[in-house]
Amino acid sequence: MYKASVRAILRHSVKKLNAGDPSLLLKLAAPDMQLVFPGDNSWARMYRPVVKGRERHVTHSGVDECMGFAQRFVDHGIQFVIEDILVNGPPWNTRIALRVHVFIPGTDGHDAYNNRATAFLEARWGRLVKWEDYEDTERVAAFDAAV
Repeated sequence: MYKASVRAILRHSVKKLNAGDPSLLLKLAAPDMQLVFPGDNSWARMYRPVVKGRERHVTHSGVDECMGFAQRFVDHGIQFVIEDILVNGPPWNTRIALRVHVFIPGTDGHDAYNNRATAFLEARWGRLVKWEDYEDTERVAAFDAAV
């Protein structure tokens, strides 16, 4: 039942994000939430320089920075379609994997942007504490250059 609830909440949160409202997703975030968006692109450099290495590099820290990140998706009209959500672990140590495709619908029937992503989330008692987002960073950089 718990895992089904987590999946339902995430699907509903993403539906609201697609409609231009990131608030529900961010209400799930712990105050010290950490987001990792790898690659050398404007999304990863929003708040601090890119650091490349073996260790995970936090690119967004806290609810305000995560809100800034989410607001960029809303501002660009980026849409998410969840293909799969995997949930494992107890409520005090929940691990979530999402597989999604990401796109901006074009006016000519072709996507103005599209990508595929896998995100790995960690939650404690229903609050998101870590989020790592992996996309084709060459497509992200090409999007940066186009806007």
